[in-house]
Amino acid sequence: MWRDYFEVEYAIFDDTVIFKAKVKYHNNVTAFSPPLGKNVKGGFDKIMQYCNAQELPLVFYNVTSYDLEILHELFGDYKSLYYEDWSDYLYNADDLTSLKGRKFSGQRNHINFFKKNFEDYSFEVITESNINEIFEFYRELSLKLQKGGCVFTEEYNKTIEVLENFDAYEALGGLIRVNGKVIAFSLGEIVNGVLFVHVEKADITYRGAYQIINNEFAKHYCSDDVLFINREEDVGDEGLRAAKKAYHPCRIIDKYIVIPVES
Repeated sequence: MWRDYFEVEYAIFDDTVIFKAKVKYHNNVTAFSPPLGKNVKGGFDKIMQYCNAQELPLVFYNVTSYDLEILHELFGDYKSLYYEDWSDYLYNADDLTSLKGRKFSGQRNHINFFKKNFEDYSFEVITESNINEIFEFYRELSLKLQKGGCVFTEEYNKTIEVLENFDAYEALGGLIRVNGKVIAFSLGEIVNGVLFVHVEKADITYRGAYQIINNEFAKHYCSDDVLFINREEDVGDEGLRAAKKAYHPCRIIDKYIVIPVES
C-alpha cells in the first residue's frame, strides 16, 4: 500500500527478494531492505555491487533488531537510527480476542457501552454484496476527518485501491453495522500465523466503535493457527500511538535506518 509513496522497486535473485525505496522520513535517501529469501548473503552482495555501480551510499531501511545482528556480522560497525513512527505493534491474538484481565478494562468498558447503547449492531464479513457500502462510508468519514497531509492522502487512495480490487488482493474484511448503517470496517490478511490489520476505520461518534471492530475482527479471523496480531505502525499519529499502546503489545518491532560506517 505504500509502494508509490516510497517509490518502491524490487529485484528477485536466487529465490531472494530485495526492495529498494526512497525513504521519505530520512531525507528521501535511496535505501534497501535486508534481503528476504534463500540467499540473504548473496542478496547483500548484490546490493553492494549495485550501490558501487550507481555511486550510491549503502543505506538500509526497515531494519529490525534481528537484522541488526546480521548487518553487524557482515559490515562490522554501523550507524543506526531508530524510527518509532514506522515500528510495528505486535499482540498476542488471545489478548485481543478475549480482552481478559484488568489491563483491558478500558477496552471492555467501551465495548459494553457500545453493546448497551447500540443493541442492534452486527458484524459482517466484507463481500462483493456489501463492499459498495464500505466505499460510501469511508469517503464520508474521510471528508469528516479532513486530516490532510501526504500520508493521510496516500492511505486514503491506497485503501480505495484495495477495496476496488478486493478479490484480487484476497483481503480479509469485516464491518460493523448499527441500525443497518456501516459505522466501522477493517481489512487485513493472515501470513504465517500472524493476522495483519492493514486498515481499521470507525465513526467515533459511536462510542466504542473502534474497540468493537477491533475485537470482532480479531475473534472472527483468529483461528487456533493464528498466534499473533500485527497492527502495524502509527506513522507518528499521537492519538493512534496512544490507542495502540493501550492494547498492551507483547512486542514492538523496532525499525531502523542503518548506514555501515565504511560507506
